[in-house]
Amino acid sequence: MKKISIFLFFVLINLLSFSQVVSNDTIHWSSGKPLTWNDFKGDAIDSVALPADAVIAILASEKKGSRFAGTTTYVVTVFDWRNSWVKPKADSEMLLKYFQVLFDVGELYSRKLRKSIKEANLDPYPVSFNEKYMGAKIGMNDRVKQFKKESKNGTYEIAITRWYDNVKAELTELDGFKQAPVKAGK
Repeated sequence: MKKISIFLFFVLINLLSFSQVVSNDTIHWSSGKPLTWNDFKGDAIDSVALPADAVIAILASEKKGSRFAGTTTYVVTVFDWRNSWVKPKADSEMLLKYFQVLFDVGELYSRKLRKSIKEANLDPYPVSFNEKYMGAKIGMNDRVKQFKKESKNGTYEIAITRWYDNVKAELTELDGFKQAPVKAGK
């Protein structure tokens, strides 16, 4: 009985320490909550030629547990609303779609990272978590550069629409690797 109580105590401690809490200054990617212009709360930079800007990132961490608990990983795509901004009267639907594609590309590479982590046990030549994380970030950055080039930084509507549809299709293919639900922070 004493061993069971100790085991349950450690399980409870692990559950509490691995609770995922969402910061209030970021928006986590969600298929049910596309970006709106109200999400861009940063101060517009007048000296910049761009009409708007968004800060999107993949955040990931790994926590090694005991030999019984294993390893817990956390991967999330975030939109930093404090540093994302839009100039007055620049808030067109097409430009918002452009930023949604950027956010979706971030989620696409988060899903690829989650898939890679899940399949790590089957890999005969395993790559470290940090290498996988860096690979996802580099992949995302390369893809974003290509999108910005093809869409002429959000001004070429045909490219934005094509990318929007293609990235949505890729996300659907990786639906099994969606972000786990997280609790809102206080």
